Amino acid sequence: MFPGPTIPNRQPHREPWSRERLMYERAIAMGNAIDSTSRYTYGSALNSYLTFVRIHNFPVDPTEETLSFFTVYTSNFIQPRSVASYLSGVCNQLEPWFPNVRAARRSMIVTRTLEGCLRLKSVPVSRKRPLSLDDLQIVLSHFHHNPSHDDLLFISMLLTGFFALMRLGELTFADNPRLRNWRKVSRRSTVTFNDIQYSFHLPSHKADRATSLAEHAVSPTLIQAMGRWSSEAFKIYVRKHPVLLHALLFGADH
Repeated sequence: MFPGPTIPNRQPHREPWSRERLMYERAIAMGNAIDSTSRYTYGSALNSYLTFVRIHNFPVDPTEETLSFFTVYTSNFIQPRSVASYLSGVCNQLEPWFPNVRAARRSMIVTRTLEGCLRLKSVPVSRKRPLSLDDLQIVLSHFHHNPSHDDLLFISMLLTGFFALMRLGELTFADNPRLRNWRKVSRRSTVTFNDIQYSFHLPSHKADRATSLAEHAVSPTLIQAMGRWSSEAFKIYVRKHPVLLHALLFGADH
């Protein structure tokens, strides 16, 4: 028995789609489920996986054994922490055809193979020192005399990115036209300015000035809120940046 409406039906009349149209529109929607940059990266990971199974005469089916072999093989050519990203890309790209791929990725043999490769082959990450106000002053002093137009643009990007809590990706445009996304671009039409300040609307809000804020005794809770970080993401960011952790601990003393 087909259920009837519980309230008066005010829906406009809509023509039904054919099954082919539904499948086509669904494929388009699924293809745009992730950002174009992520889709490009995941596609590269899938190409690596397909090459691996082809040269080793393995079936494409991403079983636990195949994924573990792919992990140990690829870890000999790239950093194992990058292999973890490759596995995420393989799962994303193959899941429509192999629904159990994520279960295979989470299996003990794959996770322990990756953990072993991380212990055997990882090298320390070399991170740049965070920018400080003194660094900005050095840049301004360097370009103080007769700066070119490009110099002024660089200074504007540097200062805007620092004080507006923006990341590099929010200040630049991808060289590859296929990776450009106008929804992530700050519009010139939103810019307002006066004698003492300027402002514009961001399509999204992310933080990168956390160290400077911490040095000035800003509460970690406020830094997290301004950066729109989730609790777990902020903890990871602090844990991976010892300079920020030091600033949080001793910033209130200055």
